[in-house]
Amino acid sequence: MPTRYRWGLGAIWLVFLIRGAFYCQLIPLWEGYDEWAHYAFVEHLRLHHGSLPRTSDGVSEEIRESVQSAPRKHEATEPLKLYEAQQPPLCYWILSVPNRLFMSAPISIRVHRLRLFSILIASLVIPLAYLAAFELFFSRAIALSVCALIAAMPELMIDIARIGNESLAIAIASWIILLLLRKNAPALGLALGLGLLTKAYFLAFLPILILRRRFSSLAVAIGIGGWWYWRTFRLTGTLTGEIMDVASKNLSSTATLAAYGKVHWLSVIDTALWTHIWNGAWSFYTVKSWMYRVFEAVFAIVPDYGRLCPSKASTGTI
Repeated sequence: MPTRYRWGLGAIWLVFLIRGAFYCQLIPLWEGYDEWAHYAFVEHLRLHHGSLPRTSDGVSEEIRESVQSAPRKHEATEPLKLYEAQQPPLCYWILSVPNRLFMSAPISIRVHRLRLFSILIASLVIPLAYLAAFELFFSRAIALSVCALIAAMPELMIDIARIGNESLAIAIASWIILLLLRKNAPALGLALGLGLLTKAYFLAFLPILILRRRFSSLAVAIGIGGWWYWRTFRLTGTLTGEIMDVASKNLSSTATLAAYGKVHWLSVIDTALWTHIWNGAWSFYTVKSWMYRVFEAVFAIVPDYGRLCPSKASTGTI
């Protein structure tokens, strides 16, 4: 890699880390999405000698008191249950190591340090995204632009500047995408197996391996992560163990289809759009509604611009 691109990538990586550290400090204790429940999983591993929790398990008294006295009140209500036990365990196993090292510190300090550790893990998305973008576009400038865009995303920082499994999932997903772009990458099965032990949405990669006839990688991935989904199915009757899936597993297909008609789909689409522009953690702090509409309009117009102006699109002047 030429020196200027190496320095550029390093600068973007550093900006990512600085912004992440800023968000870690900015977000109040437990304000991150489901943060207290994710940390309860980490604490359960320490308190119960590594045994995996269940969603019916309670949280430690220390966490309960901390949540009750949190600077920002949110929707957590008694009795506090470890509902994030629905998640695969890999990230919590990793976080349990530094958590044990920091046990002498107050809980607020431990949480802040684990947030920083999560940012370090998530920052791997920068070099991995660079390699994947270069593999796809054959342009180092475009690859750096992709990394800069990732480093500038506000919602991404809100999501990873907390204790949770998204940080590891983002890094692993970037690794998988890079390996998919590279043919005959032997580590693909390993990467996907680790992904399956991080988030259930990595199941979406399995059909891709089947379509590409990467059966050896598929076998490795299932060999690494399959036990978790077999365990989940035995305990919940669902493949993912996600709380809503478990709650609705006994609904008939007729009742499920009838529920679709009761959903306010326009509101759902609108919410999906504005939450991907800016969302302020658990309390969902937002800016003025017209600001979201401006960006939604841009998103609606920009994809059509290349079709309306094909000459500019082909010359890359858009």
